[in-house]
Amino acid sequence: MVALLLMMSVVLQSAPLVAGQATEALHPVADYYADSKYPKSAYGKTPSLYVGNSYDHAQNIWGSERIYVRFDISVLPKGYVIVQATLRLWQYYAPASEQTYEAHRVLGDWNERTQNWENQPSWAEANTSETIAPPRKEVAVEWNITNDVSAWYNGKVPNYGTMIKVGKEGHVRDASSGFWSREYPVEEWKPRLIVVLRGDPALKNIVTLAVAGLPAGVASAVSVDGQPYSQILLDVGEEIAFDKGTVHTIAVSPLLVPSPGTRYRCEVNQIQVSASTSYVFIYTAEYQVTFSILPSGMFPTPPTQWYRGGAALTINRTGPDLINTAPGIRLAFDGWYINSDKLTVEPNTIVVNESITVEGRYTTEYYLNVTSPIGKTEGSGWYAADSVASFSVDKRTVPAEGFLGILGLRRSFTRWIGSNNFLGLPAEPQGSIMMKEPTAIEGVWQDDWSSLIINAAVLLLGFVAVCGAVIVISRKRHDLGTIQRGRLLE
Repeated sequence: MVALLLMMSVVLQSAPLVAGQATEALHPVADYYADSKYPKSAYGKTPSLYVGNSYDHAQNIWGSERIYVRFDISVLPKGYVIVQATLRLWQYYAPASEQTYEAHRVLGDWNERTQNWENQPSWAEANTSETIAPPRKEVAVEWNITNDVSAWYNGKVPNYGTMIKVGKEGHVRDASSGFWSREYPVEEWKPRLIVVLRGDPALKNIVTLAVAGLPAGVASAVSVDGQPYSQILLDVGEEIAFDKGTVHTIAVSPLLVPSPGTRYRCEVNQIQVSASTSYVFIYTAEYQVTFSILPSGMFPTPPTQWYRGGAALTINRTGPDLINTAPGIRLAFDGWYINSDKLTVEPNTIVVNESITVEGRYTTEYYLNVTSPIGKTEGSGWYAADSVASFSVDKRTVPAEGFLGILGLRRSFTRWIGSNNFLGLPAEPQGSIMMKEPTAIEGVWQDDWSSLIINAAVLLLGFVAVCGAVIVISRKRHDLGTIQRGRLLE
């Protein structure tokens, strides 16, 4: 064992590199609580620690509890300065209201197995710190005992631990907290001393590192002399301490890709240090910009590649607005799209501030030819593929030409023909069609004899009536003549 310790000591002393700032978490080597209600009882091996004021209903006893806890500071690495030391206890039993608990430096030695209220050690009258325990359970309660830990670490005073008591001891009900002790089986809920240390500038060169240009939450890996060391964040930075008289190479990640299409490049990602210094590694954002033409090959574009943030890319469309590809089929330039959002105008330049896809889109258009032997048609023209085109003819019925038209023969619109893509029944003068291909549609008309027949029937009836009237008149005249002749003979 002695040989092993000596070997470890040699290794540690020969290591020139230590963290500029390190954090150590220690568990106690001893803890207990003393209770004035039961002054002769020792509570050094229980899983619980109590502090505050309480009342025993069964025995009608008032009293106060105090917690004693000690950590082995000698295990902390040497050559550091104590930056902060936090004592943390996990409260599983809560007081009925907020309680102020004080931390005091213990001035005498004690044994957790035999210590009780009557033989508890002395402690400093002035508290090291105080904190408020909330009236809820399952919460961590912390005290800042940096001054005491620093004094123990530097050997200025002996380490007898910390005593915790309520700010004002007295006859108060339900004003006590229960914390888990070092005997509790769950590691994370045991008492803990969290110590933050920094390299001693008297013995070390302190190199302070920072990064710029990275978004929040993105970390860069740090290596020292080719070996992984830590990670560094934008708002946190990093301190590294080296033995004076040594030279070291510090490097960060040359390229970080936190998300698809976005990366951060550090042009100077490595430095050599031999003295205390500060250095900022600067990252520059780069974005993937993808260019495409639909259909492809219509005209040249800037290359698809990574561009620095803020870069201005020239967009120069050399392709025509319209390209005829077949009878009744053409390509029409639709516009520029960035990440599928159409731009209102054609840009001359695009400023890169994110990963984008730039598309110059042509759309296929089909020609619709609307004809009708009668009337004036509307709707002929070019339409985008799969769009809906509306069409019409301005007449529903018209008189036929010639004498039959004068007699009432009419020509009526029947339907549209020429496509299988009509929307609805094509039996109205107004309709619509889905443009799936070049299309020619025609209005179909037929003779409507109904008016002519009605008119002819009316004329015939009139003629018969006239003829009947003539016959009647003729008969009357004949009868009148016969009568007149008879009278003359008489």
